Amino acid sequence: MSDDPDIALGIDVGGTFTDVLALDPGSGRLISALKLPSTPENPAIGAMTGVDRYLDRGGARAGAVFHGTTVGTNALITKNAASTALLATVGFRDVLALRRHARPRLYDLAPVISPPLAPREQRIEVIERMAPDGTAVTPLAEAEIERIIACVRAAGVEAVAVSLLHAYANDAHERALGEALESALPGLFVTLSSDVCREFREYERTSTAAVNAFIGPVVRRYIDDLGADLRARDVDRLSIVKSNGGLTSAANARRYPVHLIESGPAAGIIAAAALGRVEELGDLIAFDMGGTTAKVGVVIGGQPRLSTEFHADRFVDGVDVGGYPIQSPVIDLIEIGAGGGSLARLDAQGVIKVGPESAGADPGPACYGRGGERPTVTDAHVALGHIAADGFGGEDLSIDPTLAAAAIERQIAGPLGWPVARAAWGILRLATANMAEMVRLATLRRGLDPRDFSLVAFGGAGPLHAGEIAREVGIPRVVVPPVPGLFSAIGTLMGRVRHDLVQTMLRRASELRISEVTEAFAQLDARAERLIRDEDAGSADWRLDRAVDARFEGQLFELTLPLPAGEVLDGGTLDRMFRAAYRETYGYDLPDHTVQLVNLRLVAESATASADWPKISTDGNGPAARRRDILDDTGLGRDVPVRPRAGVEPGTTLTGPLIIEDLGATILVLAGQTVQAAPSGVLIIAEEEHAP
Repeated sequence: MSDDPDIALGIDVGGTFTDVLALDPGSGRLISALKLPSTPENPAIGAMTGVDRYLDRGGARAGAVFHGTTVGTNALITKNAASTALLATVGFRDVLALRRHARPRLYDLAPVISPPLAPREQRIEVIERMAPDGTAVTPLAEAEIERIIACVRAAGVEAVAVSLLHAYANDAHERALGEALESALPGLFVTLSSDVCREFREYERTSTAAVNAFIGPVVRRYIDDLGADLRARDVDRLSIVKSNGGLTSAANARRYPVHLIESGPAAGIIAAAALGRVEELGDLIAFDMGGTTAKVGVVIGGQPRLSTEFHADRFVDGVDVGGYPIQSPVIDLIEIGAGGGSLARLDAQGVIKVGPESAGADPGPACYGRGGERPTVTDAHVALGHIAADGFGGEDLSIDPTLAAAAIERQIAGPLGWPVARAAWGILRLATANMAEMVRLATLRRGLDPRDFSLVAFGGAGPLHAGEIAREVGIPRVVVPPVPGLFSAIGTLMGRVRHDLVQTMLRRASELRISEVTEAFAQLDARAERLIRDEDAGSADWRLDRAVDARFEGQLFELTLPLPAGEVLDGGTLDRMFRAAYRETYGYDLPDHTVQLVNLRLVAESATASADWPKISTDGNGPAARRRDILDDTGLGRDVPVRPRAGVEPGTTLTGPLIIEDLGATILVLAGQTVQAAPSGVLIIAEEEHAP
């Protein structure tokens, strides 16, 4: 728990809505919750509108803002970012374009590939070369530095990525170029690959540096402007959620925007993990369905699964274009274009398609009455009666069922000769099938049995689809937290300040010397200390956890092995640890193969989270208990009870079909399912034969 007595604000900016929560650190209670339309033209407007709404209501002083942002992601997806140059060792100018020669789709003879973020005319060769062991084969001359400065100046770019061959082993040439460029060209955003990704594999390292440079000026301006707006309102601290689920200061975030690509989605997974630990829910599948996308992440043993590499902007209009690999720890997520705002249409063969295109915040679904003409998943729910005009709970938002039905009739039902209800059910079933497959990708196709998990459903649309997804995939129970529509904003308040650092060190176990490992970890410690100095974590203690990546020599993939505190890593220890982990993972050993050390890893994390799990009141002034006709796919209505979340008393067990209305979300309990309210306010949905 923070020592700061002032209110902490959690802000999650999504593609459709901006959620703002106020937490009182003294009492641990959530004291305010706001859901506002996002402002895609400038996401800071929506965020600051939420801050001002809180302040205008006479709330106590806000001392800190914890923020999940999609600014970097949106800049990368839209390519509306900085003009970027790449500096590469002579002969390696085209690393970004050559990629790995792997087709995103194996049998596509004319594949569409993500374009390099630095066009060829802005990729500049540097006469220098480092050997894999860090020896300077071709030194970098002063005259060459001056030539490079002149080339960058002539290119007129806003950002430069410097990725020189084997800079992970010796960054002297990169540092010399970076310092010279920053001195000669003030305002230029300079990224060194050895700073953001000190790992081997030239393409992935270069891609990570290029992404950081490409989105850098956009993210830097956003963070600087947001920080200035907050300081003008006497808010001193701004912390940003990183892709690894940790928090970082504005100062570090503006230098390493590539670490923020999955900022918003990560916050929801962190909240799900925190809820699971508090409620002792066991292993979880976190399912987040908002207005634009649906995401799934797995939480095992109370911790989200992490990946050391991911591909950003991989799918464009549903087509795999390869994306941009980023070598940086990130919460392992699967994401598809399926949200409440996902647009439904008929393809050339008259088949219904849903997503990935979204109506977004402007104009939004047709039922919002803001000019949207095309039907969305939300319109289908409204037309069927799942969402009432007064049941959403969002500010600045009204819902008109007649507009939803008209859009479905015009675009889907009319051309097919179907009733509106049948077309609406078709939209929902297709969206649910897509999301069920996403859950299978996260579990079954990774060797995990979904029957061993609970599905935590959140986001504005998640609890509407979770019951059907759980039934289709075979998940025994659905957990719906309080205020599910603003759950990711809770996650922004739950994080720990965290930095992941890595250093490549390719050594056979038989050649490994304790002294060089000790020295390399000392250098990682020093890098961590520099990052910690720029954090706002106050007097918080820090925990430094060490690990190594190892493999059998010649393999392309590594296993990560945590190092116990005080463990001295020598060749024998590495060989023993790796073979044990390999047998556990794959079921066999390769006794005649040589074990090879690949990377050293260090995680620097604050010992305490920003806040404990909050006390969330389910009391409210929402709609009273009532009944409503819900249409089946033939258009016949069924009288279904509708309850406010506050009206479901702890210990109560109710049977579906049933609708429960919460702030910013609607919970749909299907026929044959039960819902039980835990003392904490968490709702548990299960099939009747599996009811708790």
